[in-house]
Amino acid sequence: MSYPATLSYFLDRLSGYSTNHFKLEPQNQKQAVANQIIRFTLPSNALLNMRSFALHFNATINAGSGGRLPAKIDTLIDRVEVSAGGVQLSAGANYYNTLRHAKDALMGDRTCPALGHPDIVRRVSYVDGANITGTNNEVLSAANDSTQFAIDHWEGFLGSCEPKILDSSLMPDLVVSVYLADNAVCTTSAGITLSGAGATDIDDAGAGGVTYQLNNIHATIETIGLADAVYDNMISGMISQQGFIEVPFKQYFSFQDVSSGQTRFSVATQSLDRLWVAHRAANFDVQAAPSVVLGYKVNDAGSDSGKCSFDEGGSLSTNKEKYIGNFYKFTEPASATKVTYQFQLNGAYVPQYRASFEEMYEISKVSVLGKPQEDMGLATLKNDYAVHCVRLNLPESEFSRLISGLDTRSVSLNGYYNMSGLSGTPTVNLFAEITSTLRIGSGKLLECVQ
Repeated sequence: MSYPATLSYFLDRLSGYSTNHFKLEPQNQKQAVANQIIRFTLPSNALLNMRSFALHFNATINAGSGGRLPAKIDTLIDRVEVSAGGVQLSAGANYYNTLRHAKDALMGDRTCPALGHPDIVRRVSYVDGANITGTNNEVLSAANDSTQFAIDHWEGFLGSCEPKILDSSLMPDLVVSVYLADNAVCTTSAGITLSGAGATDIDDAGAGGVTYQLNNIHATIETIGLADAVYDNMISGMISQQGFIEVPFKQYFSFQDVSSGQTRFSVATQSLDRLWVAHRAANFDVQAAPSVVLGYKVNDAGSDSGKCSFDEGGSLSTNKEKYIGNFYKFTEPASATKVTYQFQLNGAYVPQYRASFEEMYEISKVSVLGKPQEDMGLATLKNDYAVHCVRLNLPESEFSRLISGLDTRSVSLNGYYNMSGLSGTPTVNLFAEITSTLRIGSGKLLECVQ
């Protein structure tokens, strides 16, 4: 029985606790380029803090002209897979980078300013302070095993398994596989000047052919030790009583379509929790120059520092430079009148009406887990961050380890994302967020319930 803290007169003591951090070398290589795979084996027979897993590396542009690394360094990742003993626990979703940008568009940027490369560099690197001139690439030195970047926020198993302290002694060897994205996530520019000054601006297309490279790759993770038999007795008692222990975690299934008004998807799962949709241009995968995020600084003939494209003084914190790559620019679909949006799940419509962009954004605000973003106005959202989210489970049920989403295993779910009033064929990326359950039994037996 659990008592409130105000009625607890005795202090519990946890003896024999220790913690440390380990450096993990990749299985295959310490250097990688686009579309390659990096694998790490996590420590065995240890208590692992899964939220502490971090991927460290040096990233640099190694070919092309006017090349820049993308905003948010995890844009370089296309998929993250977690397996145990060769059996997939979480296959990971393609376009992992798109999912990360889509979630940040609604929930606020969770990129580390120091190690996450949060914005595209124009002229002076905020990573090493070096000047970039003319059509030179963004090059960061890999000498002396330098690793300027780290990815420590993860979607899927690594970032959502509960409990987050996972006992690896109960499972076969855990392997994390990171699939790198295509070179199209990088940008190419004809120069370094502010937008609007001429033909050599940061948002004027460069010669192209930009490629990136990762060096000095390794990972780190925190491990925990307990010299107390209470934990071991508790785990063995749970397994002997129930036959297994359960570890719920989030998974994402991705669907992509060049839509003329309807995008079909189907998911068989015990709990369909949310649907995320990002709207992109048809040529999103073509390497291009970055564009200025609407409302942020452009060239001003009377000043070297530029001016905001909304109010010259800067409203809603737009008195600064901000650029976005073609690959992850989410734009409201074009229409001669107005586009409306609606999901159809078998015979049910969500919402029950054809919603405008503004109505869908209000639905999205109450659908995300946590506090929605507060940095961007409506025009900026429509032009650069057009993302929708619809929640299908109980609000904040994830905090109470409660599976409450739609169970689509007994029926064949025919899902449709409908857009009315289109005047083009935008690319739609749809992500189905589900809750899966890993069941761990005696003798390292595993079962994954999707």
